[in-house]
Amino acid sequence: MAARKPLLRAITFDAGGTWLHPWPSVGAIYAEVATAWTGRHFSARDLTRRFQEAWRARPDFDHSRARWMEVVDAVFAGLLPVPPSRTFFGELYERFRHPDVWRVDPAFPRLLMRLRRRGVKLGLISNWDLRLRPLLRALRLESGFDVIVVSAEIGFAKPSPSIFLHAADALGLPPDQILHVGDEPVADVEAARRAGFQAVLLGRRPQSSAPHAIRSLRQLEPWLRRAGFQWPASRSGP
Repeated sequence: MAARKPLLRAITFDAGGTWLHPWPSVGAIYAEVATAWTGRHFSARDLTRRFQEAWRARPDFDHSRARWMEVVDAVFAGLLPVPPSRTFFGELYERFRHPDVWRVDPAFPRLLMRLRRRGVKLGLISNWDLRLRPLLRALRLESGFDVIVVSAEIGFAKPSPSIFLHAADALGLPPDQILHVGDEPVADVEAARRAGFQAVLLGRRPQSSAPHAIRSLRQLEPWLRRAGFQWPASRSGP
């Protein structure tokens, strides 16, 4: 007897690194603000590398303003006589509130519309600070989600399964009827599965060829068809 196909009633997405990206890069934005403040030139590529190192050194990052200050000081350590926390950190922190330093994956808004027409609920589960909701509003994407769960608002973050279970409660669905899509193997995929969710990894590198991985958001719907999910009744209307 064939196995029953799983029912898919909701899809949740990670934000940063999945469909939302700093533009043109973290390092370029850091360099722009630092140059305007100091009059010195900074390499965007070097600052991006430094940011990645500082980020990896803080696996339990809580997205508070104080922790962001630590990261920015680490990025500029040895490059400036006075750390950014005492000079331009506030300006840099505010810069990332604005939609012009972010780019949305061009496939994402249309993907949300198509999924909603299939009758699927849509959610966002993100490790982020309190700047995320205003940013979503400015990007005109806040209304695209039925549920938005932000780590700084609820007090726990990925990879804790608690943040996924919170989203499931908000969606009013059992976890096994929800699929999570994200770009982090541990924080998104492993943690979601520990919470009882289905999960798929968005991995843009060539080695991301596992059965539960896609290389772009355009591949999500074909992957869902191959996985054999049952859809809820489609909604009518445009």
